[in-house]
This record gives sequence, structure tokens and C-alpha cells, in this order.
Amino acid sequence: MKFKFLVIAMLFSVIAFSQEKESYFGIKAGYNLSSLRNGDADNRNGFHIGIYGEHEISENVSFQPELVYSQLGFKDSASKTVKMDYIQIPLMFKGYIFKPLYVELGPQIGVNINKKEETDFVFGTSTKTTEPNTFDWGINGGIGFAINPGITLGVRYYHGLSSAYKDADEFNTLYQVFVGINL
Repeated sequence: MKFKFLVIAMLFSVIAFSQEKESYFGIKAGYNLSSLRNGDADNRNGFHIGIYGEHEISENVSFQPELVYSQLGFKDSASKTVKMDYIQIPLMFKGYIFKPLYVELGPQIGVNINKKEETDFVFGTSTKTTEPNTFDWGINGGIGFAINPGITLGVRYYHGLSSAYKDADEFNTLYQVFVGINL
């Protein structure tokens, strides 16, 4: 229910902003490098793909809501990988220092849609379900270039503020490198 409310709120914000200033819609995809903060974990490689709408607030500031599928997780030993897939909603505010260079900052919420723990053995792999928290939230920061005509290249860091697991003080961290294309 909360997730549906957030998607509806995002769509209303897209409509509201698009009536006053210039707006762009597009798709984005890129590489993820995720792990857990405050834990003894190695990084997991993954990817993300999604849609966004960038809406100009002023000449140098814009608002960019996104809806993204993202692979997070970690490796906690040489043979064990925990895979957690999320639907994430970043709400980014972008400040253009000078065009095409921008910095971005904003909150993000995520809903866990898939969770697996895989252990590699000499003669195969064992898979079991893990139980992370359903919701994840935190803050993003990043930098990028908006190249004409409508291509964005950027890097972003996500700093989770809610615990990834119910009984642990371990938080998701995520580095992303991405390309966005306006449609």
C-alpha cells in the first residue's frame, strides 16, 4: 500500500512540475557495487535499470524522481553471496554548477522484491531464502554530466539509514555508475 502511494505521489509531482518549466523523461541503466556498512562483508556486483523524469525548477536546479530496479547484496565469505533485489524510488535534486556539470542529493526508499543466499560448494550451489527488512531508506549523493542531446553520465553513492536486517545494525551501501537517455 505504501509503495502504491509513493508511485502515485511521484506521478503527481511529474505532472505538477511539467506544467511550469521544461521537463525530460528517460531511461537509465548502469553498474552497481553494493555491500553492508558496519558488517564484515565484501562487495557484490550488480546492475540497475529504470525510468526518470527531470523537471526544471529554476535555471540551475531541477528535481528528478526515478523508479529503478536495482541489485544489491554482499558476499560474506569466499563462497557465500547474499542477493537482495529492490524497487527503489530516488527523489533527487540536481544543481547545475555550470552546464553540463551537476551535483545531486536526495532521499531514496526501496522495497525488497527478491532475496536469496547462495553458497558455492565444490560440487554445486546451495540456495536458501534470507529475511532482510522489506523496506530500505537512505540518502543519495552524486555528480554527473548532462551531455546534449539528452545523454547523462553520472556516479552516485547511496547511504542506507535503515537496517538491512531486523536484528542487526548493518546498513546497505551502494555505488552506481550510470547512463541516462532522454526520450
